[in-house]
Amino acid sequence: MDHGQSAHLRLLKTVDVDVRLGFEEVFLHHLDALYRTSLRLTRSKADAEDLLQETLLRAFKGYHQLLDHTKARAWLFQILINTFYNWKKKQKREPPIIDVELSEDLVASSLDVPVYNPVEVFDSMLTDEIEAALGQLHSEFRLVVLLYDVEGLSYDEIAEVCRCSKGTVASRLYRAREILRGALEEYAQRHGYL
Repeated sequence: MDHGQSAHLRLLKTVDVDVRLGFEEVFLHHLDALYRTSLRLTRSKADAEDLLQETLLRAFKGYHQLLDHTKARAWLFQILINTFYNWKKKQKREPPIIDVELSEDLVASSLDVPVYNPVEVFDSMLTDEIEAALGQLHSEFRLVVLLYDVEGLSYDEIAEVCRCSKGTVASRLYRAREILRGALEEYAQRHGYL
């Protein structure tokens, strides 16, 4: 255990029991969703566990800032995503993407139109091919797919978590789904889903 981790453990032990129990209840309620997202973002069990641990520590330090516990899910995902982005900056493994912001009218009209959702089609059978297709997405595209299609966050919550506009969320989700559709179309035809 490094010096930073032992300092964090000392911090946890010195905090008021009621505060610690309140935090544990909030965090544990969302732990599975946070871990799933961490694992899919990092594509490594060890990295996902490290990311989740760092998220836990940052959330605990900032727990006093969470005034509305009904927003705990978005707040925790925001901490997870910020921690992930910091980790990615250190890694510098991926080139940045260029976002195209969609107009509010286009966003509103796209919300009314039924959209082919590859994650929904294959929800009952997450195979290696599907996981691989998700893994090939740029991390910012993969993130919106995971937060919207897998974890059920709204466009507004995702915009808050990712610190971007609702139009950017819609654009990233649309582009991610198109990439997934292309990657999975042959697989779906081969198995009789399309």
